[in-house]
Amino acid sequence: MLRSYRKSWLPTSIARYFLLAFTTFLLVTGCSPQSTQSNSPQVEQTTASSKKLEVITIGHQSGTPGLNLLKAQGYLEKRFAPDGITIKWIEFRGGPPMMEAMAANSVDIGNVGNLPPIFAQAGDNPIVYVAATGSNAGAQAVIVRKDSPIKTLAELKGKKVAIQKGTALQYLLLKAIASAGLTLNDIQPAYLTIPESQVAFESAKVDVLPTSDPFYARKEQANEIRVIVKGSDVAPQRAYYIAIRNFAENHPDLVKVILSEQRKVEEWAKANPNEVAKLLAAQTREKPEVWKWALERRPIFGVFDITDEFVTEQQQVVDLFYSQKLIPKTFKIKDAVWKPKSLFTKR
Repeated sequence: MLRSYRKSWLPTSIARYFLLAFTTFLLVTGCSPQSTQSNSPQVEQTTASSKKLEVITIGHQSGTPGLNLLKAQGYLEKRFAPDGITIKWIEFRGGPPMMEAMAANSVDIGNVGNLPPIFAQAGDNPIVYVAATGSNAGAQAVIVRKDSPIKTLAELKGKKVAIQKGTALQYLLLKAIASAGLTLNDIQPAYLTIPESQVAFESAKVDVLPTSDPFYARKEQANEIRVIVKGSDVAPQRAYYIAIRNFAENHPDLVKVILSEQRKVEEWAKANPNEVAKLLAAQTREKPEVWKWALERRPIFGVFDITDEFVTEQQQVVDLFYSQKLIPKTFKIKDAVWKPKSLFTKR
């Protein structure tokens, strides 16, 4: 039986979004015992406590770099093959359904924006923060179509604005309108999933769209939009690597290997932008030119320990959403931070 966000406060649109993904999740297999001994000294040192694990299930989002690069390069498959561990990748069209998959024990670890794990923690789902990315706010913006009369955030009053509940883009919008002295009562919210919001924007069913790369980059490159405000100007934030608590606590060695390989692929990416654009194009079904455009302007690389700075950033999001009654209770982000022996150098 799938265990979902448990409280009745969960918005209907998010619940509907999650249910669309359930069919896929039900097909996902769990971990099963492994009977063979590791033959690789290198992997044996890092997986000594995990020899009974046969499958690691990783969630990745279709429109982000991060784990898409790791999947494309096949580093994990090569690293774990000698131990008989298989990597199973599941693609999501946003962070909320990935959190729902974790609640169902169908995904062990994945990469999402700042808001999905907050909704998960508010729903008492057993997730932990295992690492953070560099800031991704530069890859986000509140946009309008090029021919729109809207030129400032103040002019969003009375306009139909897409809101992608439970995502980092919802946080971006709340911070953006607040900076102009507006609240949700001043706009016409259209509660949509990320894919739905993009379609609604392109068909002029909404006036304003909070968005991110690669959609942002594609529209910017095609000169089809105007940016009302950049995410980096109003809502500094980052993405996080999130794991099921049991997976992280029972197999800390595997988590460390995954993060180490992710760090390795991102170091490679910094020196090979053209190859990165091609890999991401294949993984996300966008043109290489779109990714090259995006990463030249807004590079997003880095895998970091969860520092007090990041905890404070996330706690501010909790406080904001609780104050606006968008989550049912307040809680401490630090209670969901994984605390292994440090693997990375602090920034």
